[in-house]
Amino acid sequence: MNRDLFNKKKRMSEMNDNTDPNWAEDVSFSSLEKKIKDSKKATMFALRPLDEKETKRKKSRSFKESEINSVKQSNKSDSNTSGKKETANADKRNEIKLKKSRKRFLIFMISWSASLIIIISILLFGFYRFLKDYEKVYNESLPCHVMDDFMKDFTPLDVESLYGELSEKPVISEFETEENVKNYYTKLIDEKNISYTEDRDFTDKNPVYLLTADNYVFGKVSMSQKDAKRSYDLPIYQIDDFEMYSEPEWNVTVQAYDNCKVYVNDVKVSPEYVSRIDLNPEKHFEEFTTLPLKKFYKITGLYEQPEIKVINAFGEEISPKVNNTTGVYETPITAPKEIEDEMIEFAKEAVSVYAQVVCREINDSALDKIFTKNNMIVKEIKSNSGNLKYFPNHVTQEVEDEIIEFIPYSEEAFYCEIKHTQHMLIYGVRPRDVETDARFYYYKEDGSWKVCGMTF
Repeated sequence: MNRDLFNKKKRMSEMNDNTDPNWAEDVSFSSLEKKIKDSKKATMFALRPLDEKETKRKKSRSFKESEINSVKQSNKSDSNTSGKKETANADKRNEIKLKKSRKRFLIFMISWSASLIIIISILLFGFYRFLKDYEKVYNESLPCHVMDDFMKDFTPLDVESLYGELSEKPVISEFETEENVKNYYTKLIDEKNISYTEDRDFTDKNPVYLLTADNYVFGKVSMSQKDAKRSYDLPIYQIDDFEMYSEPEWNVTVQAYDNCKVYVNDVKVSPEYVSRIDLNPEKHFEEFTTLPLKKFYKITGLYEQPEIKVINAFGEEISPKVNNTTGVYETPITAPKEIEDEMIEFAKEAVSVYAQVVCREINDSALDKIFTKNNMIVKEIKSNSGNLKYFPNHVTQEVEDEIIEFIPYSEEAFYCEIKHTQHMLIYGVRPRDVETDARFYYYKEDGSWKVCGMTF
C-alpha cells in the first residue's frame, strides 16, 4: 500500500466514524493487497460515495480554486496594472519628493551658506575693526610717534618753542640775553638735516632719544610712561626732560686804561672782571701826575661774538681792535681831535727847538721855554753842549716831522715820538739830512704844555 492510499483510507475511516483502530493493524503491502482483492466489491461499494464526495469536493475545490485563480489572475492583472500605475505614480511622487528634497536641501544649503558667510563677514569685519583700532592705539602708544610730534618744531625751525620746552635753561651771563642763546641754537641747527636716534640707555619703560643735526648730537629727549593706560592696556608716553647741548664758545679779553669804561653788548663791565693790571712803566710822570694804568678785562661764557666798546676819559666812544697775535681787544688811548691837535702841535715845536739847539742854530736857553721848571735834563744838555752834534756853516732849508707814536694819557699828560728831519746844506753846497728821534713826555704845567721827560 502506498503512502497516498494509506492516507486516503485514513481519511475515509475518519469520515465513517469508524472508531476501530484495528483497521490498519496490518498495513503491510502484501496483506493490504490481499484484503483489497477479497473484498473488492464491498470496498468499491463503500468507496463509491466517498469517491463521489471526493469528486464533488475535488470539483468544487477545483472550481473554487479556478475562481480563486481567476480572481487572483484578475486581481493579479488588476494589481499588476494598478501596481504599474501605482509604481509609476510612486516613482513620480518619489521623483517629486526627491526634487522637493533636493530643492529644500539646496535652499537650506544656500541659506546656511549665506548665513555662514554673513556671520563670518560680520566676525571678520568686527575683527578688522578690532585690528584697525588696536593698530591705531598701538601706533599712538609708540614713543617714536611722540618724537615725531615733537620734531614738528624743527620743520620749520621754531627756536622760540624749542627754547620754551627746555627742561633746564642754559646759564646766561649778564652780558647776554635769551636772544643770544636762541641765535646760537639757530646757527647750530638751522638748514641742517635734523633727526633722532635711540640712545644706548633706551628702554621700553624709559625711552631716550638723541637729537642730531647732520649727525652732530645737539640734544636729548627723555620719556616715561604715565600711570594712566590706553585701550588694550597699552602705555602712554610723556616727555620728562628735553635738553639742548650748549657750549658757549666766545671768550674775550679787553685791554683798556683805568680811566676808561668798557662795555660788552652795551653792558658795563665791572672791576670784578679785571684779570690783570699792568703797572705804569713810565717813570717820567711820577713827579708830575699819575698816569692811567692798563687793565685787562676777561669775559667768558658768551654764546655769540660780542660787541665791545670803550668810553675814554674824554667821553669818546672807541672801538677796540683785535690783536691777531694775542687775541686781545686792544683799546687805543685817544683824545678829542682838538686836544690831540694841540698836543701834537706843541710836540713838533718842542722837537724843533731841541733840534735847533743841538745843531747850534739857536741858543740852549731856548730849552727853558719847552721844559718844566728846574728840569734836570736841561741842566745836563747845557753842561754837555760841547758833545752836541752840530755842523758849522750849514743852513737848514726845510724840516720834516713824522709821528712815530702818540699816546694822550689824559688831559694833562701825553707821550709822543717824532722823527724830525732837517734838510741842510753844508757850506752852502753839500746837502745833508739830520734826523732827530725825539721821544718826549709832556705834562701840562700851569696850563701850558712842557716837556717833563725824554728817552734817548
